[in-house]
Amino acid sequence: MGRAVRELLGPPARPRDTVVRLALAATVGLAVWVVSHQVPYPSYKDWFDLRVYQGAVTWWLDGQPLYAFDLDGTGYGFTYPPFAALLMTPLAALTYAQAAAVYTTVNVALVVLLTAWFVVPLARRRGWAPWFAVALAVPVVLLMEPVRETIGFGQVNLLLGGLVAADVLALRRGWRWAGVGTGLAIAVKLTPAVFVLYLALTRQWRAAGVAAGTAVLTALLAFLVSPQLSVQFWGTTLWETGRVGELDQISNQSLMGAVARLAHPADPGRLLWAVLVLVVGVVGMRRAVRAHHAGDLLTAVTLVGLVSCLVSPVSWTHHLYWLVPAVAVLVDVAAGAPVVGSPLGGRPRVVARLAGATAAVVTASLCVGTLWYYGDPGKDQPHQPGLLGGLGEETYVLFMLVLLVCLPVRAAVRTPAAPPASADVLAVH
Repeated sequence: MGRAVRELLGPPARPRDTVVRLALAATVGLAVWVVSHQVPYPSYKDWFDLRVYQGAVTWWLDGQPLYAFDLDGTGYGFTYPPFAALLMTPLAALTYAQAAAVYTTVNVALVVLLTAWFVVPLARRRGWAPWFAVALAVPVVLLMEPVRETIGFGQVNLLLGGLVAADVLALRRGWRWAGVGTGLAIAVKLTPAVFVLYLALTRQWRAAGVAAGTAVLTALLAFLVSPQLSVQFWGTTLWETGRVGELDQISNQSLMGAVARLAHPADPGRLLWAVLVLVVGVVGMRRAVRAHHAGDLLTAVTLVGLVSCLVSPVSWTHHLYWLVPAVAVLVDVAAGAPVVGSPLGGRPRVVARLAGATAAVVTASLCVGTLWYYGDPGKDQPHQPGLLGGLGEETYVLFMLVLLVCLPVRAAVRTPAAPPASADVLAVH
């Protein structure tokens, strides 16, 4: 226990290091305060989606048809597979305040754990104190739009990321149950099914089989509980994309959303969308496989996550969590992590500077909510005229496309169990 604490704390800080740490902490604190008062689209959403979940399962347990639920006449109802409703039935036993408290606590805990997964190896390789790196990163991550909206809406995106991360850990350790997390994620929301393709392409056959088998078993379990509900979802509800909102809403930062905005007010070109999905899928999965073979598993799963967001017909801004680990990879490269297969060849300083600049731009944009300077999340909103306005509406789509092509793949490096006692905890090597 004592050793684990010493590894987390790192070596004792020198006076100069302490001053720099305090300055960094003050800078982050100031940034959090400024951004929280300046974002054009407020973070507090009154746990709207959580109210949908709770209201829908309560309605269903009262004998009403689940997918007919409509929260207070807003037109928003339950859109997830039947197994997700089974998992959420305990919400019916809680008050709204209790459900919000539980959801928020779980989501914040997931932010801390997932951020530590990204940051601790980076900190140890750089000789930084892991606890300080995590403490500095968590407020920034909480401020980034996909995270703050997931918490504000009471959404499930962090849970899905946690389930995928659990599978990555299980695969690294050779655990036989690796794949269960991905299968459960698919059972809650279908978009993580892309990770099964990744497991197959990287020839992790057992994990791919476990993931697919888990997803099928959960669907069968839901069918046994309510055959009628399962038939309705898989036969009808799944294909009704209008249930979750209009495709051309600025909130929809997927390829389909971009195509719909370009075509508005006409119907989006399905053929164009299909071609874009094919290209993005091939490029993204190919790069993910290469990252896997290079030993950079975080970059590999991040690329797969970006593919899932882009190819899904609807990807609201709170779905885009995979931009967060992409920033972590960029920060690691900016701090000196070696890169393989860079288009810039043998110019590591240029790669590091570009990675740092990209990380800064993406982080700042997600924190201040750049997208909302070009529109609001409501339905039937007018779209921006002109090239600049059109590009502004696609801010996060463009980020994901650029990262899909340019996110660096790091060379496999050994992460020490603890930083050396003599290391400068804030030096960039």
